[in-house]
Amino acid sequence: MSTKSANDKLSALRSLMQEHNVGAYVVPSEDAHMSEYTAPVDQRREYLTSFTGSAGTAIVTKDEARFWTDGRYFLQAEKQLGKEWILMKSGMTGVPTWQQWLKNDLPAKSRIGMDPTILAHAEHSSLTKSLSEGNKSYIVAIDDNLVDDVWGTERHPRPSNPVIQLEDKYAGASVGSKLTKLRELLNQVGSPGIVVTQLDEVAWMFNLRGSDIAYNPVFFAYAILTPDDCNLFVNAKCLSEPIRDYLHKNNVSILDYEKVWPHLKTLGERTKESRAQKAKEEEEKGSTGPKEITLPDGEKIIKTDKVLVGKKTSWAVVRVLGEENVEVRRSFVEDEKAKKNATEIEGFRQCNIRDGAALCRYFAWLEEELSKGAKLTEYSAAKELENFRKQNEKFMGLSFSTISSTGPNAAVIHYEATENDTAVIDPNQIYLCDSGAQYLDGTTDTTRTMHFGTPTEEEKLANTRVLQGHIALDRAVFPKGTSGFVLDAIARIPLWQDGLDFRHGTGHGVGHFLNVHEGPQGISPRPTTLDIALKEGMVISNEPGYYADGKFGIRIENVFAVKRANTRENFGGKGYLEFEHFTMVPMQTKLVQHDLLAPIEKKWLNDYHAEVLEKVTPVLKSFGDDRALKWLERECKAI
Repeated sequence: MSTKSANDKLSALRSLMQEHNVGAYVVPSEDAHMSEYTAPVDQRREYLTSFTGSAGTAIVTKDEARFWTDGRYFLQAEKQLGKEWILMKSGMTGVPTWQQWLKNDLPAKSRIGMDPTILAHAEHSSLTKSLSEGNKSYIVAIDDNLVDDVWGTERHPRPSNPVIQLEDKYAGASVGSKLTKLRELLNQVGSPGIVVTQLDEVAWMFNLRGSDIAYNPVFFAYAILTPDDCNLFVNAKCLSEPIRDYLHKNNVSILDYEKVWPHLKTLGERTKESRAQKAKEEEEKGSTGPKEITLPDGEKIIKTDKVLVGKKTSWAVVRVLGEENVEVRRSFVEDEKAKKNATEIEGFRQCNIRDGAALCRYFAWLEEELSKGAKLTEYSAAKELENFRKQNEKFMGLSFSTISSTGPNAAVIHYEATENDTAVIDPNQIYLCDSGAQYLDGTTDTTRTMHFGTPTEEEKLANTRVLQGHIALDRAVFPKGTSGFVLDAIARIPLWQDGLDFRHGTGHGVGHFLNVHEGPQGISPRPTTLDIALKEGMVISNEPGYYADGKFGIRIENVFAVKRANTRENFGGKGYLEFEHFTMVPMQTKLVQHDLLAPIEKKWLNDYHAEVLEKVTPVLKSFGDDRALKWLERECKAI
């Protein structure tokens, strides 16, 4: 807890802005690795604004402090922001994006201060172009983060927790095979190297996991892979001797985390020299060779002799490499990580069965306690759910902070109860529980909406429409090359029929014992998913919802994988895909208007419940949990 008031923080920041002669200072949510969730040491935006959600951007000027966030967090931001802040509701009619606001509302030729390590290069390029077309303001790189200076000695230290090795029996592929595949891609493209900055990509490359960021099994590191070398930049104190030996056997050099910067400079200089030499040779030969190649999965990409960096690489990394030496594109590592192998897919199946059993045990316990009149809080109930999960084999922790929400709190999409700010669960209102866990063999993310009393017709109608959207997406069959942008509407159509909708994407990628949110795949109306084709092996959530502000919230979420579909025909020879769901938890039929379901929807629900009953029963029997068994049998009865 900071000893400085919100006004003190803003005053101190404005003084530093004056010293650096900037008219505005931008504070994003991300860290130097563009992580969605950050370690306390990197939670600058939260420190400044007191907003604890995972997404948002703060901008401070001489006279104003504005904060932008999306629809998932409107209610939370209204509650947490102080009177010093103006809330900008991204996506609402008439509300400019923070980039548009900088372009149109700042005085002409304003200097805009930003920390280049926590601004993505792609964002910097886009913003620079936009500003040049608008008020001619420009971005100034301030290497010393001004919020860190305000934070001072109250700022947390950077974590350096022990790193563990993920055995090949869980990973499904050795480090050597992964590095070989990535080098093959590098050679095909003609690139001299790839710089890996996202923490989950580094962890995946080396079959290592950490705990430097809560709920995300990652550790602070960078990696540089070239055709000849592989360097891992990490705090060596995090690595045990066996892990060091393991890395050395795979020809991975271990260097200090901060040493990445001189290595980037050297790589950039080498690349500049080699490109100049190559250009000279091609000019003499009068030939430049083929510019486009086709990857093994059929995707066509342009060849390059520049260093490859992902789209979320920081401006600072690109500055050091030299912008002329860099090709910014979707990361090969991200793409390979997203396509789960057979071992990982089987791990998802098994961990979701165990996790489903924990949720069944929890809901059975919760229902019984509430029927006895127990006064359980959202927070204490979430702790009990965690205790059930801890009893599962291969459990490594939660995959995010449990959303345990009753009544109107369920309408706050990313609600989080705390020990000191929590409501008593009301059995006569909707209860929404969105939770997940990390296991050695996979990551889970499940949402169920329950009612322990008698639901209203409004609640049942909304829940039924959400269920119909969920079923429609689960049953979808689509041609290869289809993006999640195209599929998103499938889950919304049943809601649209009643004038309902929800302010979040329908699905996000899920990592394998990694981040519960991973890219590049997703199912969303956001344009960022438009050019990302869903591919076999990608794991994604299916979570349509509906939120009646101040009343209740509904979401039904399973995790599923993209797999090949056995269609009767194969028009155009392109091949077709479908989904396999992993999550094994009943969907409460008491909250469904049965007469609204089409026969095919009833069949899907009954088949799903039969599958849940078959797979989860043996796990519950192994725990000797008769209460959960009875609850499961009742909840899985056919309708």
